[in-house]
Amino acid sequence: MLLTTEDQLVNEIASWLKKNFSTGILSAERVRRGLRNEKWIVKTNKGRFFVKSYHPGRFKMHDPEFRSKLENALQLQLLFYQSGGPCPEPLTLDGSCMHILPCGRYMTVMTCCPGAMVPAGMIGEHRMHSLGRAAADMHAVWESAATLGIGAAVPLGEPVWRLSREEMEHTWEVSWDAARDSSERVRNALQLQKTIVDSLGDDEFTPLTVGWAHLDLWADNLLFEGDALAAIVDFDRARYSFPALDLGRAILSGTLSERGFRKDAVVAFTEGYRRMRPLPPGSLLKAIKYVWCLESLWWIQPSFESSSVVPVRFAEEMIHTAERWEQLDALLGDI
Repeated sequence: MLLTTEDQLVNEIASWLKKNFSTGILSAERVRRGLRNEKWIVKTNKGRFFVKSYHPGRFKMHDPEFRSKLENALQLQLLFYQSGGPCPEPLTLDGSCMHILPCGRYMTVMTCCPGAMVPAGMIGEHRMHSLGRAAADMHAVWESAATLGIGAAVPLGEPVWRLSREEMEHTWEVSWDAARDSSERVRNALQLQKTIVDSLGDDEFTPLTVGWAHLDLWADNLLFEGDALAAIVDFDRARYSFPALDLGRAILSGTLSERGFRKDAVVAFTEGYRRMRPLPPGSLLKAIKYVWCLESLWWIQPSFESSSVVPVRFAEEMIHTAERWEQLDALLGDI
């Protein structure tokens, strides 16, 4: 039977740390961000650590295949850390980054990184430049490891998040049917979405270059100190996919406000990325459009206005991008 109370979980985590790492917890501060998974910053006699307990109602932890994918994502994080990348170091036991408590809960423990989050849409030029360099370095590390056939970086199957016109059209029809009683704003957003979907050419559905990607590179998963990126966190979604999706997601999250894209910050990000890896002109625009095609169908839902802060932010990004769709080529196409 899975334990559910916070005190019980913290006690089991404390016993696990004591037994396996001779580490004693002095205090545990709950981090109340994200969906359902329990998280703490724990102060110990060996420093501060971040602990995440995977809630069975959030992830399919009963599924060995899913657990394997999650373990692989944490191993990719470890590879990036070992290369000198700005991210926490997962603690391993018998080679594994994911651990099981006596109660049956799975968890991961990693070092704490300094820095603070910056609100979405407000990441400045210097910080975006630093993020661009780190994203390029992360992609390069994983690409190199894949070429060498190193463990977690060996591609497994087909890339995830491939676009399909048929799936987009079907998903839109389902949302539209469910939005009969939704607000005018929701229905207008869905109508604009349909207009864009109908206008998409075959080029928009051409797969991007494949490789390992973080796939959750947004403001809440970035820590900054001063003008520099201090850490990328939360690698749980890292999968074999399209690395350019990280670029599109970072730009949408970091530079898009109600006034539109802050072009100077977009340029700074691409300049940082190009310091480490090639990025042909036009690639960023394609990445942004690809991300929109994927995510707009996730976030522009009939009930999004009553959702929590994070889904609303993502939905607003999709709507603001859609409202500027016709101007994207002129604004970002030459970057």
